[in-house]
Amino acid sequence: MPDSSLPLHACHYTEEVFALLGKRWNGLLVDLLLERPPRFDEVTTAVPQLSRRGTHGTPDRAAGGPTRTARGRATAPVAVTYRKTQRGIDLRPALDALRVRAAAPTDSEGNPLPFSAAGHEAEAG
Repeated sequence: MPDSSLPLHACHYTEEVFALLGKRWNGLLVDLLLERPPRFDEVTTAVPQLSRRGTHGTPDRAAGGPTRTARGRATAPVAVTYRKTQRGIDLRPALDALRVRAAAPTDSEGNPLPFSAAGHEAEAG
């Protein structure tokens, strides 16, 4: 049993993670980036509640580093694709654990199924 006479200390690492994931859309955006590098329009389609205006810069802020913007083709408007950084990749186990805790469909070993897999049909509608 832990010694209840010891003072409590907030972990600055936990604080850093929740400063990132605690913002309204950041956790969801990092989760999208873990699927594959999306284009700006794909992000706004996947998260329709996120306004187009509110999306500008959000994936870049979303990780204090887990995303990186790659401005690709010189089109009008410029094609913007987001990709994850190592910090974003490192969040995968935590996001998977949260998804399982939220009762997402899992495989026989308890790993969350990708959204495109069978078991997510109810969510797609």
